[in-house]
Amino acid sequence: MPILRIRCNLFLQVVAISSLCISLSSCVDLDDAAGLSKLSDEARAELPRVSNDVAGTCARQNTLFENTPPAERPKTEQAQDCRPYEELADHLAKDQNVLVSYFDALGKLASNKPMTYDAAIDENVTASSANTSFSANAITAGNDAQSVLKSLADAVTNGYREKQLGQLITANDPAIQSLTHSLNKVITSDYALLLANEQLSLDTFYQGPMAGAQPQERLALILVQRQYAYDKSALQSRKDSMVAYGKAMEDFASLHAKLKQQAEKKASMVEIAKQVAPTIESLKTALSDIQSRSKQP
Repeated sequence: MPILRIRCNLFLQVVAISSLCISLSSCVDLDDAAGLSKLSDEARAELPRVSNDVAGTCARQNTLFENTPPAERPKTEQAQDCRPYEELADHLAKDQNVLVSYFDALGKLASNKPMTYDAAIDENVTASSANTSFSANAITAGNDAQSVLKSLADAVTNGYREKQLGQLITANDPAIQSLTHSLNKVITSDYALLLANEQLSLDTFYQGPMAGAQPQERLALILVQRQYAYDKSALQSRKDSMVAYGKAMEDFASLHAKLKQQAEKKASMVEIAKQVAPTIESLKTALSDIQSRSKQP
């Protein structure tokens, strides 16, 4: 009986300590609860699949142009110079990496892990932002990324810890909102226009020869029709990924706004994790959509 009573008391003590831990939130790691660092790893892998294709669509259009007989090309038409698009894709990759590194830093800061960032990102963003051939949205994104980087550098230098999490979030919210909006616009507007041009090039490349095919070319026509359908399907996958990218940027903005709101309320880590959970799940879905479509034709 005494042994049973001791075990019972021990069990009650464990339950009491666990309850106290939850109520005080000091035993809760926000990074474990909200998964900010893991989410950042996923975003770092998936977002470039979309932004890199800013250059890819130019290359594909040039391939169509080069495979069109000279007699069928408009006399004034030439292959595109893809270098500006390659530079833009590189610029976007760096800005995205700043955004992702920032959320990773929040996760580490929230769990009192050492917060770091890659100083090389700072130099690369500064250098690429000097190129004035980018769209206005891309330039804005570069400026916002530099602002966020400076804040991260200051936080690292000053040895920020969990208690300064709210301060960091509040200070960076305007830049994060602008950065996500600008990246969203570059992809869903500028890149969307490039995909629309690719669609036109694709239709022009296939439809004319298909319409002029002779009866004896029936088998060849079937092969061309299949390739046309394949290329159209691949293009649609890229358009769908573009939409998912835009959704991811909206979710990043919403996630940060919620973190800021909870920080201003001085909410517990448990409450913060509860409030941001739906947005994080939505963001994970968007990133998963990008990943799954990248495996399609």
